[in-house]
Amino acid sequence: MNFNAEDEMGESENEVFMEKVLQNCENDLTIKIDRVECEAGSRQGDNYMSLIKRATVYGKRDDLDYQRKLIVKRQISSISRRQLFRCDEAFANEIAAYTKVLPLLRRFSGNRLPYPRCLFAGVDEHQKEAIILEDLCESAFEMEDRLKGLDYPRCSLVIQELGNLHAISLAMKTCEPKTFNKARTCISEIVYCPEAREVISNTLEGSLRDSLASLRATNAATPDSRLTLAIGKIERMQNSMYEIMCEHVLAFEESWNVICHGDVWINNLMFRRSQGGDVEQVKLVDLQTMRCASPVIDILHFIYTSTVRDFRHSNLDQLIRDYRGALVQSLQVYLSGREEALSRWEGEFSVENIKRELKRKMLYALGNSMWLMPAVTFHPNRIPDLNAVTITDFGKNEHMSQMLTPEYHKRIQEMVLEFHEEGVLDGL
Repeated sequence: MNFNAEDEMGESENEVFMEKVLQNCENDLTIKIDRVECEAGSRQGDNYMSLIKRATVYGKRDDLDYQRKLIVKRQISSISRRQLFRCDEAFANEIAAYTKVLPLLRRFSGNRLPYPRCLFAGVDEHQKEAIILEDLCESAFEMEDRLKGLDYPRCSLVIQELGNLHAISLAMKTCEPKTFNKARTCISEIVYCPEAREVISNTLEGSLRDSLASLRATNAATPDSRLTLAIGKIERMQNSMYEIMCEHVLAFEESWNVICHGDVWINNLMFRRSQGGDVEQVKLVDLQTMRCASPVIDILHFIYTSTVRDFRHSNLDQLIRDYRGALVQSLQVYLSGREEALSRWEGEFSVENIKRELKRKMLYALGNSMWLMPAVTFHPNRIPDLNAVTITDFGKNEHMSQMLTPEYHKRIQEMVLEFHEEGVLDGL
């Protein structure tokens, strides 16, 4: 989400700073920058945790014309908004992800990771945080329509990339446990932590109230006994949403502890098609909430924000198999010559065990989807001014209610009925 970020565009990026970044990344001191032009780097409503600009750099390289397009992420200027959304902590976590965690993962795996190339992450000469990334649009990567949800080829591609990423953690724990521990200590849980409890708890409870109001209105218009039962069960989650989510994110067996992307959903994915039109590659962006958790947290976060019910009914089982296949295939590479360890992980991450873990943490999918569904289904003309939002406002959730659309009400109803029919709500 990018609520009213365009009014904070500010001036162009400093030419001297950009010149130093490019010279260092390209190892070429002949690069000389004449000017940098900036425009909005995200669509209205796509991001709210940072200011994103698309920078076009003009200059010379070996006395020849030089042009480069980059994505520049900066802190938003509103101090109150930064404090409310813990933007400083999120920005620091993303810098650590790009500068400390990803280099360790790349060195261990010797393999490409599905992230954009980072040219710079840290503080500039004015002591202001900045993250500079390659512009994936220049390589023909595109975002998909969040309202349609993703089809099977795209979902399978994402789920297989997650399988590879999680396999790196498992193999690293086996072969280089000190390296894994070093990587995991570089990132922090910025959502389900004591410092964030007040705002996250208020937000989750507000999301639950909006969901219940939506379900009751739908049921009043077209009574459905199944929905009546589901509403009664979900009502029991009131005043305990934060504890439920904390339990699912923070409680996991050490053997299932991996480095997770933390925020895999349709707005943080960019796909590239082949010349024949088939989707061939995906990049994951936005590492602000990278965390250590069970791998199914990434899977649930992705599936229940980026697909619709009919798709899940037809394809979820196959996607789990796709995930497991990619994870095992990667483990076979990373654990070559360690047959005992490979056999242990293959048994630990059987399809049956993955399904069991998914079911055990399914309430995370429910809570997270209720939280993010307004962002997935919002209308650009109903975006609130988050610079004016306070923690008290989030408790009332009036600002978020402005975003609710007919698609939101449809998705919430379908998801709740899905969870009711699968018995997910029975334990409430």
